[in-house]
Amino acid sequence: MNLPRQVGLNIRRLRVARKVPQQTIALETGMSLAYLSNIELGKANPTVAILGKIANALGVGAGEFFAPVSAKEALTENLPRGRNVHHQGRKPVKSRRR
Repeated sequence: MNLPRQVGLNIRRLRVARKVPQQTIALETGMSLAYLSNIELGKANPTVAILGKIANALGVGAGEFFAPVSAKEALTENLPRGRNVHHQGRKPVKSRRR
């Protein structure tokens, strides 16, 4: 497993275990929600400073991000989505063809 993927899986595992939404971590660290999501997916390679901010927001040591973890263990549970998620509560759009 590559290191950014392992770090991302551990961040997600710790965040879900503490029931903290991504929005909260993004606000506390001053990063965008998209960047945090890319870190958790292993698509972004965060700096040590960013990892330190995430660790502080989660209340853990940054060393916990490097522990071996399987994808199945980290992705077994999802947090409930908020009301502002773009696809929830939306009615289908009817086309206006004449």
